[in-house]
Amino acid sequence: MAFDADINNEDLAIVKRGEERLFSALGVVEAIGGDYLGGVIFSALGKYQAPITPKARANAIGSLQRLANSALDRGITLGLEPVNRYESNFINTIDQALEVIEEIGASNVKVHADVYHMNIEEEDMRTPVLRAGEKLGYVHIGASHRGSLGTGNIDFDMFFAALKEINYKGAITFESFSSTVVSKDLSNTLAIWRNLWTDNMKMAISSREFIERRLAAAFR
Repeated sequence: MAFDADINNEDLAIVKRGEERLFSALGVVEAIGGDYLGGVIFSALGKYQAPITPKARANAIGSLQRLANSALDRGITLGLEPVNRYESNFINTIDQALEVIEEIGASNVKVHADVYHMNIEEEDMRTPVLRAGEKLGYVHIGASHRGSLGTGNIDFDMFFAALKEINYKGAITFESFSSTVVSKDLSNTLAIWRNLWTDNMKMAISSREFIERRLAAAFR
């Protein structure tokens, strides 16, 4: 979504445009035979200038309830990805995602955790994962500085051990950004002002190897 098409808004015309985008995305997932639509599907991606208002929050919850009901009929799961305070004013933590999921009241809405954002907003890499439990449906991992896994300051041992504790069986996806391969608009939104890599194949291979090693150590 964008700030002029955003369910997290008091203006119903803006909310309608945001909801239309979400339903369009849901249609794409169905058309390609997918079963998951996740990410920042609860607000625009960018820095808001004030806290979320009760009216904007209620509008967003209403849109997500309608989206969840339609997704359920199509066999599609929705994932709410908490992102840091500079990218949304709505869902910044896993606890907030769990609250919204309870309000939506649909069985096909899950938490989409991302360690990059957790490293900014959460108290540690274990406790929120345990609280999410079976509601955790998707995982993004990435370094604290968007570079190679194994560098930066994220405690991946703690995080993978927490996944083991809840017997997580879902997807684990590496996420990183470089303006050499990411569109300018998204690079600017995510503040990719310096590139920590340019060779995407090398990055993909090293990341997969890192994930496999950590999974093997945690789940042995």
